[in-house]
Amino acid sequence: MDCRELRELVTQVWDGELPAQAREHLSSCATCASYWRGARLVQAGFRALADETAPEPSLGFASRLVRRLEEWEEKAAPSAFFETVGRRFVYATLALTLALLLSLTLPNSGPVRGVAGADFLGLQSPNQNSQADVVGGDFSDSHDLIPGGSGH
Repeated sequence: MDCRELRELVTQVWDGELPAQAREHLSSCATCASYWRGARLVQAGFRALADETAPEPSLGFASRLVRRLEEWEEKAAPSAFFETVGRRFVYATLALTLALLLSLTLPNSGPVRGVAGADFLGLQSPNQNSQADVVGGDFSDSHDLIPGGSGH
């Protein structure tokens, strides 16, 4: 039996006797013997406490206890206020950071952003004009796009 096993056994065996292997280890290991003596003293102290009766509370005990609890609560109230304010500050900072990151990662045009800068300024390439005519409904030049179409 090693020291670790003995210490686990001591915590498990509260009121009983130790096995023969444990007693052999205690006779050869001074550290574990000291640990065993300390555990026995703790056990004896708990037994002594169990035998004693609890003292009766003194006159005014309940009112003193309530008053101390109220004082403690008053002292704790400012720290709760600062904790709430700090939490809200952190949430607001996170929301602003998220909004900034979204504004940087979204594309410059599209359904989310609206009109692109070139469209806003009226700068369009010739390809965009012909596509806008076909898509927009101006079919004056669309006979070239219809297969087999020879004109009007």
